[in-house]
Amino acid sequence: MSAEALFSAGPGLHARPFAADQAPRLQAFMAANPEYWLRVSGAPPGPREAEEELASRPPPELSWREHFNLGLWQEDARTEPLLQGFVMLDSDLVLPGCWHIALFLMATSLHGSGLGQRWYEALEAWARQQGAQWLRLGVVLGNTPAERFWVRQGFAELRQRQGVVAGERRNTVRIMLKPLGQAGAADYLARVPRDRPESG
Repeated sequence: MSAEALFSAGPGLHARPFAADQAPRLQAFMAANPEYWLRVSGAPPGPREAEEELASRPPPELSWREHFNLGLWQEDARTEPLLQGFVMLDSDLVLPGCWHIALFLMATSLHGSGLGQRWYEALEAWARQQGAQWLRLGVVLGNTPAERFWVRQGFAELRQRQGVVAGERRNTVRIMLKPLGQAGAADYLARVPRDRPESG
C-alpha cells in the first residue's frame, strides 16, 4: 500500500491514512458491517456514507490541529490487504493535547476477538508519542457494546448531551475522557467548560 503506516498493532497490522480515492473500498466495508449505524441511527449506512465520512471535519466553532482518517489493515505479501477497521481522529480538539476519537469501527466478525483492544492500545500509544494528554470521545447511550468497550479501555463519563441527531433519531451521547498523563480530568474540565456536567 502506498501510504506510510503511522503505527502497528502487531505483525502485519498497520494503520495507514485513508485517501479520498479509497472511498469505494471504505463504502464496501461499511455496507458489510452496518451494526454501528443500525444501533445509532436505526438504518444502514447510506450510499455515500464513506465519501461523507472522509470529507467530514469538526464543527467550525471548534479549534483543532490535524484530522486523521485511518484504515486498520491486515497485510500479507501473499494476499490482498484486508481492512479490519476504520478510525477518525482529531488532534488538539478545543484544547492542545486533547485528541478526539470521532469514530472507531471494527469489522463485526472481529468483535470479541481482542483485536479491537489491540488496535486501540496501539492508537493510544501513538497518540501519546504525538503529545496527546487526553483522549476524548462520544458514545451513544444505549449502544451497550461500545459503552462497555470504552469503559474497559479506561474512559469515564464527563457529561451527557441530549438531542444529538443521527439519521431519523435523536440520541443522548455520553462524552467520555481518558487522561494519558499527569493532567487529569479535573484539569481538563477547568480548561474546557463545555464538557462540564453542569454545562447542560
